Amino acid sequence: MKLRKPLMRNFLVVFALLSVIATAVNAADGTLALLREADSLRSSSPIEFQDKLKEIEKQAGALNNYESEYLAYLRAYNLSFSGQLNDAYLMYQELAQKSQFDEFRFRALTSMVNTNAIRREWTLGLENLRQTIEILPTVENIQLKEHGLAVAAVFYNYLEQHALAKEFALQLAESTSNQRSLCFALQLRLQADTGLGTIGIGDELFQIALQHCETIGELVVASAIVSYKAELLLKDSQASEASQLLDQYLERVNNTGYPPIIASFYTLLAEANLLQNKKAVAAEYATTALKYTSSATNAEAAMRANKVLFDYHSSRGNSEAALEAYIKYAEADKAYLDEVKTKTLAFQLAEHQSLEQQNKISLLDEQNKLLKVQQQLDQAQAYNSRLLIAVLFCITLGLGTWGWHSWQSQRRLKQLAEFDSLTGLFSRGHFTQVSLSAVEYAKTLNAPISCILLDVDKFKQINDRLGHATGDWALKEVARICKEQVREYEIFGRIGGEEFCLLLPECELKHATDLANAMCQALRGADTSASGHKFELTASFGVTDNARAGYSLDKLMAQADKAMYSAKKQGRNQVQCYSANPSVATTPQEAG
Repeated sequence: MKLRKPLMRNFLVVFALLSVIATAVNAADGTLALLREADSLRSSSPIEFQDKLKEIEKQAGALNNYESEYLAYLRAYNLSFSGQLNDAYLMYQELAQKSQFDEFRFRALTSMVNTNAIRREWTLGLENLRQTIEILPTVENIQLKEHGLAVAAVFYNYLEQHALAKEFALQLAESTSNQRSLCFALQLRLQADTGLGTIGIGDELFQIALQHCETIGELVVASAIVSYKAELLLKDSQASEASQLLDQYLERVNNTGYPPIIASFYTLLAEANLLQNKKAVAAEYATTALKYTSSATNAEAAMRANKVLFDYHSSRGNSEAALEAYIKYAEADKAYLDEVKTKTLAFQLAEHQSLEQQNKISLLDEQNKLLKVQQQLDQAQAYNSRLLIAVLFCITLGLGTWGWHSWQSQRRLKQLAEFDSLTGLFSRGHFTQVSLSAVEYAKTLNAPISCILLDVDKFKQINDRLGHATGDWALKEVARICKEQVREYEIFGRIGGEEFCLLLPECELKHATDLANAMCQALRGADTSASGHKFELTASFGVTDNARAGYSLDKLMAQADKAMYSAKKQGRNQVQCYSANPSVATTPQEAG
């Protein structure tokens, strides 16, 4: 089984919420002492933290301003930990904007970075992180500085920029004397090394970090470290060892009550048991994992758990359950890949903006130098200097404008290459590229796949008699009506002037034929008055599947094309299935 990158990215963001802030621990009495005690329990004992918070809430009306803001921050953290991210983010945002105390403004800002990561708001998160890193040199409190370093390492790990994450993790480890901070630094370092592929299963850093974090009671962090090692064991085909390691910590992970890490552990256990051919046990673990996750909070765990269920149901011949699991897997897989692209784009955009900002700063520095020189030069020299500045500015502006238009052109060219400009469907080239991958994947799974090819009837007469504008309208209307019948993961493209092709993964011939008949009937009843003309809009359909053509896109399309021409010969406006005997017209009922 192909394993992806470590699952722990989804819940480690929250670690920055609980991370290395220990607050100044001076002697304190009363409510402030309770607040600090609750703060110190956030990650090591979530249940005790919630009990302390309830105790403090009873005294909320008697708190001073500092204590009230402290309580507001802990409330927001509690909402984040329980998954109520929207409400938590609003509270953090209000603290960042209105707090009277630098400590809570800074902590709220870093918590916003974490929430941005959880909600996949990469561009906004990078902007908030940039502000955090800019503020760091001015922060005098040592614990706050450590917190900022941890936030940066966490976010960059989440963004899969592990080299940057490792830099901040090493800075944190070198600068801290706090045992909790060191625990987080070791965990973040291991996460980065695992992502970079620069650490092995036997590396002693695993044991050092695990022992240290367990000693100080950081169970959630220790569980994360265990998961990294389990991932490496699975990649090294040591499924039995991975199962033993995960089972050893499963009860402690369940006791954390934290859904993302629980989901990740059960997903890893499901994959480990599947690799050991313990398919029923693997399915039980995968089902349990899905109870603790969703595509909104842990898309990768949902994808991997559904892949295990698909393999399990397929092995038992339960095609309906296997198809349901596969659809969920495919949806989560697409969401995961889209997220990777979004992360990459957000980081590249931030890098571009950072470089642009540096260029602007450099330009301003040069301008300041020129201004100092101007004070010592006569009027002519001053004029020449100002002219030079203007030229430099125009060049910079021109380069920026050219770069922007170039980027826009590249986007437009990509759009034109992949999509048909008239109908919005896949172009022939892009349709072929995507379809080849789908056919190859179906072949790997020995899964059914069908092909429908349709051609608009008497399209040349529509063009010649009613004009090209009406012809274009007819093509767009055919695409719109047919697309309404198509499921999201099915592949639909315009492959010629009035020819369209539809590739249907996980679809047998009967279902494909039913779909073709539904499209044919929908076109037959189309209202063409919107085009300014009344005319009959129909199409002829040809259908085949892998049972006839095998797993070859060329043969699937060729057979569907022959069946479509058979439909034309039989009088158009109908569906025909491919038959190896060209003298026999195979009707949809015979094919089914």
